[in-house]
Amino acid sequence: MTLKSVTKLTPWLILLLAAALYLVTLDRGLRPEELTGGDLITHQYAQVQARPGNAPGYPLYTMLGWLWFRVGRASLGWLLNPIQTLSLYSTLWGLASLWTLYRLLYRPEVTGRNRLLSALLTLFYAVTYFFWYYSVTTEQYTSAIFQTLLLVWLAFEWEACPSPADKGQRAKDRGQSNTLLLLMAFVSGTMAANMLTTLFILPPLLYLIFTKRPGILKNLKLLALTVAAGLLPLLSYAYVYIRGAQRPEWRGAGEWTSTAQWFWQFISTQQGRDELAPGLTLHQLITPEYPSLVWGELGWVVLLGGLAGWLLLGRRKAIFFYASLVIYLIFTTLYRFGNWFQVILPLYPLIVLGFGRSAARLWGKAEGGRRKD
Repeated sequence: MTLKSVTKLTPWLILLLAAALYLVTLDRGLRPEELTGGDLITHQYAQVQARPGNAPGYPLYTMLGWLWFRVGRASLGWLLNPIQTLSLYSTLWGLASLWTLYRLLYRPEVTGRNRLLSALLTLFYAVTYFFWYYSVTTEQYTSAIFQTLLLVWLAFEWEACPSPADKGQRAKDRGQSNTLLLLMAFVSGTMAANMLTTLFILPPLLYLIFTKRPGILKNLKLLALTVAAGLLPLLSYAYVYIRGAQRPEWRGAGEWTSTAQWFWQFISTQQGRDELAPGLTLHQLITPEYPSLVWGELGWVVLLGGLAGWLLLGRRKAIFFYASLVIYLIFTTLYRFGNWFQVILPLYPLIVLGFGRSAARLWGKAEGGRRKD
């Protein structure tokens, strides 16, 4: 086997190492206090019984989790207990996230196709506290991270397509550009059917799209297809309505005159709005956890290097990333007394992506210096 063929296996080796680590540390049970309620046991019941999870129900995540639990128990029941099987569902999303992050880091505009640097940064992210924790427990955050990274990868692919204004653009290129646009819309729809706060990246994404192809607004057929692709995953919310109608005891505490009234109140995430209310004042803008957990998660070097690296990706991409950062910071500041540290999770790999660009620039200068010597 040649060195070139071995290096092509790099992403698979990353997944193998991460999978081994996550399997060894996989959540295998519940503490007594967790039996009284909370996110973990709520998601576990949801996936085992096909019931809505926490508001707004996470329909796509839960339905796939229900399917996974049955497949996992049938195929791995001899090896894993039920809690481990449920936790492994998060591991699968985590591994998909690492694969996508590696593909983003390996892009020519990020690390110049530097396999070693891309691998090291992917492995670094794999063992950051929150990502590791949510890759081995039963919550939806690794799926949200994967969706965000996939959307960014699609956006980078779309950016690489020739602009319609470019002379000599072929029909094949236009078709590829439109296909990627529809895929971005579909992935955005799946985000709306999962963790709503991942949609914070959409306004910057629209900026990226319309500053390159403003003529899209005149293409009514393409616009209609894009809207349809984005709305299609939202049909999964019918699952929440149907299960709520079939099993009223799953609706939670409260009184409702109809299933429809319960459904609209449920998907409006009343709990999240209640947790947001205390942050709408100027009281205690800095808490013991906010925002120190951010640099505690990535470290100052990666955090600052990542923010600087966004600038090296070009003006439009820099605006895309910085605008996403601003939106996340505004919301997490308002949500500082709630679970803000979970909301911000999809932003961390994007910072690692920026650090990859900074590190690649330094790597190139170091290699240039050695050649001169």
